[in-house]
Amino acid sequence: VGIVEKINKGFGTPAGQLSPKGYAGHNEALVPQYDLAKAKELMKEAGYEKGFKMTFISPAARYVNDVKIAQAVSAMLAKINIKVDLKTMPVAQYWPEFDKCAADMQMIGWHSDTEDTANFFEFLTFTKDAKTGMGQYNCAGYANAEADKLVMDANAETDPAKRAEMLKKVEAMLIEDAAYVPLHWEDLAYGAKKNVDIKPVVNVMNFPYLGDLVVSK
Repeated sequence: VGIVEKINKGFGTPAGQLSPKGYAGHNEALVPQYDLAKAKELMKEAGYEKGFKMTFISPAARYVNDVKIAQAVSAMLAKINIKVDLKTMPVAQYWPEFDKCAADMQMIGWHSDTEDTANFFEFLTFTKDAKTGMGQYNCAGYANAEADKLVMDANAETDPAKRAEMLKKVEAMLIEDAAYVPLHWEDLAYGAKKNVDIKPVVNVMNFPYLGDLVVSK
């Protein structure tokens, strides 16, 4: 919430899961969480009360305010004694490093180009499998056979309501396991003159169809 409000000046929506509202699989019960006291308790329980060091890489100028966001995340982790070695770099340098899983933590933004929640899971949290390509961007090495099966079963389910419930369960499982740290969903930004009606053109795919553009005199 702080990142959206202070860094992005309200331009965005704090995330408590991978899929945004409107996607099949979006779980309304999952909201952004921030509990510093609980985090300190968990660190102590895990034997890391004094903290530890970790590396973190982030792209520069790939996402809105990405460098500032990476710096803010690093500062937040410092509150529970996690010392972050942050490196930011241009996109051309970043993706090769990301593909090598070069750091302990890596920033990535994802838009499901199929407008489908399962797309997030297949690429970001599915057990990594070089043969099938599943989990291609799962650099954390997260593996959950139950979640994987739910995703595959959902992909074979033709009843939209049943499929959505399956995907909601996966969202909840991933948050319970802390498989990743959700930050926010970026808003889309379009600008036009007063006599240009771009509302029919704008869509969540971020591919405006200019055939629907209306220009008044």
